Amino acid sequence: MSRDLELARIQLSRGEPEAAARLLGPLLAAEPDDVPALVLMTHAQIALKRLDLADELSRRAVEHAPESPDALSALSRVHSEAGRHAEAIAAARAAAARQPLNPYRHHRLAWALLEEGRNAVEAEHAARESIRLDPEKADFRITYAMVMKQLNLNDRARQALRDALALEPDNAVARHELAALDVIHRNPFALARMARGASGLVGALRADPKQEASRFLLDLALRQFLVYTAIILVLFAYLGWRTADSSPGVARLFAALAALAPSAYAGYFLSRLDPALRSYLRDLLTHGRQRIALAAAALAVFPLFMALVVPAGWLPVLLGTATFAGFAVRLLTAPVEEPGERVPGLSNQSLRLIAGTCAAVFVGVVATDALAREWRFPAALTAAMAFLLCIAVLTRRRKPS
Repeated sequence: MSRDLELARIQLSRGEPEAAARLLGPLLAAEPDDVPALVLMTHAQIALKRLDLADELSRRAVEHAPESPDALSALSRVHSEAGRHAEAIAAARAAAARQPLNPYRHHRLAWALLEEGRNAVEAEHAARESIRLDPEKADFRITYAMVMKQLNLNDRARQALRDALALEPDNAVARHELAALDVIHRNPFALARMARGASGLVGALRADPKQEASRFLLDLALRQFLVYTAIILVLFAYLGWRTADSSPGVARLFAALAALAPSAYAGYFLSRLDPALRSYLRDLLTHGRQRIALAAAALAVFPLFMALVVPAGWLPVLLGTATFAGFAVRLLTAPVEEPGERVPGLSNQSLRLIAGTCAAVFVGVVATDALAREWRFPAALTAAMAFLLCIAVLTRRRKPS
């Protein structure tokens, strides 16, 4: 029996909770009150997202061994997963009080406090204590980094993650969190830092290809870069449109900036991006709604170049069209919202809704005087192009592959 228990422990440490649960099932059938088996089965059920069963098992373990730190820690984990943070902290404190020299007890207390989110200072003390008791454990330093992030002490968080990677160079979680600091805590013009973060996320995925959070954040970073590029285009195109009537020379200058500044911004970012990520970005741009965004970008850039040479009377129409199209690019390149969501494109229902809205806008612009004269042509042209793009995508999807 003890051999099966040890094998289950090994399976669980390898990230194979289903295999561990299969080994533990017969043990618990023979000895329902076996506390070590109940504790391991609790952790396995937490990993399998079966919280109701994990809750029952952990309570049985504490009922049969109320002084067991292992049982109390398992119960604390269940409470945290269920959002019962006060109970999670109480159980973790009880476990730490019974076994104060065990770093894992302080580590569990730090996580319980961290997930509650209101006792970051106490969480720091608990995380520090776990590191003091076992300075060679990378997980403890990662937890300390999470506490530092909660306290907005990002430099200390970054150093803790570097220390964790010094102990375990292939630790995917540490790689992910270090890259996340560069990707999430940034300004739009910290392109070298954003590129470094994106490359770090690739490293995290190489260490653990199953990390959906890293894949999601990588897509987020690259889409955010596309969003900023579109914003720059829209800003300068709009300024050019606003000055087109009063100062054609200034409007042409803004048109040139609207075409060249996003190109320079994108070129700088790409020059600092990992070469493998450039092909990833290329794939991102040629699938789903990003493909529509590319067409809208072409629609925005073409009138900007035309604005450099055409008569001044054409400037309001061309720059207005570029502004509308650039804003469409901004909307289409908006990041996804949920980790793990792969974005093949807009749904058919969304495309139909957009097409209907664009058709209504086109008819309204053409048939009424709701918009000022200089807005009518760009608005009608943009609505018509968006309508045709949606129809083209819907038609292509109906064709058999």
